[in-house]
Amino acid sequence: MFGALLILIALPVLDISRIRSSAFRPIMKVMYWFFIINFLILLWLGGQHVEEPYIILGQVCTAFYFLYFLLFIPVIGLIENTLIDIAINNEKETEYK
Repeated sequence: MFGALLILIALPVLDISRIRSSAFRPIMKVMYWFFIINFLILLWLGGQHVEEPYIILGQVCTAFYFLYFLLFIPVIGLIENTLIDIAINNEKETEYK
């Protein structure tokens, strides 16, 4: 449980995107809503009895929670940085033609 809070401290290091606002990051907007849905499912699962379908669903949602911070945020940052670089290079090429 303490790891879920510690991972928030590492977030500034893990977010490698050049754009800090999610308002201009379309892929991040979609992943944010997946994260909110996952959070609500985990919230609901915390109030359920410890029974078989809830245990498996809780493990899957917990894995997604940690993967969101450790894998998805850095990968999305790389993808969006690459797309920005491609767009800037294409814009420069069209100026010289």
